[in-house]
Amino acid sequence: MGIAVDLHLTILGVIIGLTLVSLLVHLTLRRGSALGWMAAGLLCVSAELLVLRYGAHSGLGIAAVAMLIPAIYFCAAQAIRRGTGLPPMSRRVSVGTTVLTALSLVLLAMPIPPTLHYVPFQLASIFVFVDTILALARKRDRDALENGLVVLGFLVLTGVILRVPMFPALLDEPTPWAPFDPALFERVFIQCMGVLNTSLALLIVARIVTKVIGGYRHSSERDGLTELLNRRAFDALIDRPAACPGAIIMCDIDRFKAINDSFGHQAGDEVIRSFACMLSLQGDHSGRIGGEEFALLLLDTNLEEAAEQAEGLRSAFGSLQHPAIGPNVRVSASFGVAAFEAGTPIRAAMRRADMALYSAKQNGRNRVEIARQEAVTPPLALAAA
Repeated sequence: MGIAVDLHLTILGVIIGLTLVSLLVHLTLRRGSALGWMAAGLLCVSAELLVLRYGAHSGLGIAAVAMLIPAIYFCAAQAIRRGTGLPPMSRRVSVGTTVLTALSLVLLAMPIPPTLHYVPFQLASIFVFVDTILALARKRDRDALENGLVVLGFLVLTGVILRVPMFPALLDEPTPWAPFDPALFERVFIQCMGVLNTSLALLIVARIVTKVIGGYRHSSERDGLTELLNRRAFDALIDRPAACPGAIIMCDIDRFKAINDSFGHQAGDEVIRSFACMLSLQGDHSGRIGGEEFALLLLDTNLEEAAEQAEGLRSAFGSLQHPAIGPNVRVSASFGVAAFEAGTPIRAAMRRADMALYSAKQNGRNRVEIARQEAVTPPLALAAA
């Protein structure tokens, strides 16, 4: 039992460390309950290890284990669901886990073989955890961390299932299914489950943190009203030479201030969202550059094709009904189009498209203007000169 005690205390130290990391990251990021569930599960693991070490031979200790083990897998399942975007746990699973745990507590007071005392709460652990792991396995477009969670989840489930008939051996009690030395089983089982559970906890924390960081990045690059690229993200996109030829379309909703003044800012927001929705379906990259000004980047598109696309946008938006401002009111937009060659700066084309947009505004609005194509000296020719 000396080695087993050392393993208990070593794993306890690792789990406490993971708990502190989860709480620290949770408090630092200030968002999401997934890390909260993770920290709660790790605290339950710490309590379980302490009970197994110091109180497993008392009735109260066994009752505590019967409640803690299902709680561990319930919290882990909740953390996985919230950290990977799975649907919430069903009421059926929650109620079933609770009923099986309560059944174990009732059986502890009955004069039946000890092995039967431990079956219901272990089935509760399997029930709640397998439901979540299967849901994650069915999820489409899993990333590498989620694939790792699926693999580790099934390995942990295998260990939990193997533990069902052998659980009395962990409490130094006889079991009719023990084909080998219980002390050997205890050492091997604690080592294997310690590694698996610690790895699973690390993966869950990594997936949660990755999701939160991805959310922050998305928020920093996207416009809050339209979900298009914001000005900063779009600028970063065009501040480098074009990898291929293409075109850029600058767009501006006509007389937008009058819409806000006449119908209110909420109606104006609906008009902006409608226009942004059309843009998001058109090109490779679309962004909101200003209040009612937008840009559309088209790769592998020539000037004529871009002008046709801009004309289609102008026509479609002009015929669109906006319930927020009435069925008989039509809103128009003006467009400026410019092309660029591979290896040339996209920003230069954007400036020309912006000048063409200004011309469209000056020439009566609700029209498409094509920018004059500037003569561009290829970079290789400049180097040769």
